Amino acid sequence: MEKIVLDGVKVWRLFENRLNMGLIQSQERRGQLTKIERRMVQAMAERAQKVNVTLKTFNTFILKFPKIDASFEAVREVFNKADKNGDGSLDMEELKQCLQELQVEYSDQEIEEFHHESDMDASHGIQFKEFIVVLALIYLLGRPTHTGVESAIGLPDLEATFDEIAEAFVFFDRNKDGYVSKKEMIWAINEASPSGRHGHRIGVQRFEEMDWDKDGMITFKEFLFAFTDWVGLENDEEETGHNNVSLPF
Repeated sequence: MEKIVLDGVKVWRLFENRLNMGLIQSQERRGQLTKIERRMVQAMAERAQKVNVTLKTFNTFILKFPKIDASFEAVREVFNKADKNGDGSLDMEELKQCLQELQVEYSDQEIEEFHHESDMDASHGIQFKEFIVVLALIYLLGRPTHTGVESAIGLPDLEATFDEIAEAFVFFDRNKDGYVSKKEMIWAINEASPSGRHGHRIGVQRFEEMDWDKDGMITFKEFLFAFTDWVGLENDEEETGHNNVSLPF
């Protein structure tokens, strides 16, 4: 049986062509996005163009999981304080008051948009992991805060975590369009895997976990929400909704 040797340049060109196909697909999807989604895709695409990604492989980012989980858990007290009726989720009024206490300035309509955008399970309430998504969207979209307040959401450690997760997203987003495609996910995981076949399988699994709306493209919101599972974050003492994910990279 003849052994086939693939030329590295040809392989890269093939991958590049597939990325371009993904770019066309992402451009078609933009017409279906909400206002916040459009802004977020643009923000991540701009970040990809400007930020010098220091991650060499995703494995280096995995080492930060315990620290990231700790920064998420540190916000739980803020969430519990905002949850006035103790039902484990924030309604519009509770979220509005919470953002006011964090000195984040948004109109009622804008807060309603963030509430709707982050309600991943369509329960009409923001659970703890969804609250993390709310704060990330607010921070990464870069809305000014009260005069004299240096921290965008009043939680500097969490903001640093969001920057690290955004860098991981950019690491996957090879064509810098503000989305992560299945091919981009598989390519990045393959780089971290000692076996190409194993890396392909894991890449497909991870993509399916993150593609919450099953449209074939991952937004930062979906990436972050899946990521809260990866680091072991729970909504409350008894996990509800989306299943926890073990991460065998």
